[in-house]
Amino acid sequence: MVRIFKYAEEQGEKKGERKLFKTLVKGNFEGSDDKIMELIDQAEISKLEELSERISKIRDLKELEEALKQ
Repeated sequence: MVRIFKYAEEQGEKKGERKLFKTLVKGNFEGSDDKIMELIDQAEISKLEELSERISKIRDLKELEEALKQ
């Protein structure tokens, strides 16, 4: 039972981190599309954390898309 709660908590945290990153993207890049949002949903949390730290240095959605695919 404890494992179930721990798993649910981890999934909730991941969902929250993804939502926060999507908010960052929408705030920094005009016209963010479904393709970018899908890539965010598929990305590892560690990748999103890395990109969150350097989002202000990413110039455009194309560069963000490439970073998410790596």
